Amino acid sequence: MDISDMKENIEFRKVQITGKSSYIVSLPKNWIKNNKIKRGDTIAIMEEEEGQLRITKVLETKKKERPAPKIILDNLSDSELITTILGNYVMGVDNLEIVSKKKDMDSSHKRAAVDSIRNLIGFEVISESQNSIKVKNLLEPSDFHLEEVVNRLALVSSSMFKKAIKGIVDTNTENLKEIDAQDDEVDRLYLLIQRLLILGIRDKAIARKIGLDSNGAAMGWSVVVRSIERIADASMEISQQIESLRNFKIPGDVQKLYSKLSDEAITLIDEVLAAGTQKDPKAAHEIIRKIDKVCRTRNEIRKAESEKTMEPKALLALETINCALKQILQYARDYSKVIINSEYWEHIK
Repeated sequence: MDISDMKENIEFRKVQITGKSSYIVSLPKNWIKNNKIKRGDTIAIMEEEEGQLRITKVLETKKKERPAPKIILDNLSDSELITTILGNYVMGVDNLEIVSKKKDMDSSHKRAAVDSIRNLIGFEVISESQNSIKVKNLLEPSDFHLEEVVNRLALVSSSMFKKAIKGIVDTNTENLKEIDAQDDEVDRLYLLIQRLLILGIRDKAIARKIGLDSNGAAMGWSVVVRSIERIADASMEISQQIESLRNFKIPGDVQKLYSKLSDEAITLIDEVLAAGTQKDPKAAHEIIRKIDKVCRTRNEIRKAESEKTMEPKALLALETINCALKQILQYARDYSKVIINSEYWEHIK
């Protein structure tokens, strides 16, 4: 701080040392009296920009627990009920009650509610009656570090993509079954990350604990996790189309092109995720150039398919796969752009 910027009410205090390594500064007596601070009270010391410290009194008040929101499910479809539960979870709700005005809750609704709750990390059913389900979040945001959860999401999504893209030329049924299970994990992680981002934006203390630097960084993370989650969704689409290709023979030269595309795309996705983990803008620029190369291979495949005589259902499945691949390449491009602009996100306050 420049002395010329100082106000008249600033006091100067000498830093003293006690013991071998403890530095102490006495607090102004008037401040102690005005804030009614006594021996044993707790004060908070926060480091701000450019090294300033802010000292405040900690109010010893009990945290008021908000009443649990109630979801009345009688007039909701199963999909509307699930969407409402997910919405409350993402928005950071810790306690939730799902109720029916009827004596007995509809069994289909109850099953849909319980199944959706079981897929939410941290949410548990703590009590249940004939017309009520009470839900509580059992995990603290500080139990998670944002970057670690995103990296896990990326790893599972990448694994799904590799299994799906390889399945075009090697229809391994076990690999395709694994994709279904992994898709559920991607959904759970994605919802958890959205919850963490919202909690971090609301509360700076939570943001520090989960490794969220700023609200601008939250925007960048949101784009990243959405891109990763969509890569998983598109991989799921490819997997479903492969099922319908089993009854058809794909011409050898088209299969060779898909094999080439598989190798290029797998390398590309690995490099995208590595660049994200390492926050490497230079690598991201190179990846965008490689995306254009994979797009050219994809166009070669479409041209080769159009020149072959194949069953209409096979052509439709292959075209759907091509569209899903196009989406994946676009999501990889979006992810790369966030990596390139990572400095921008990190410095928005």
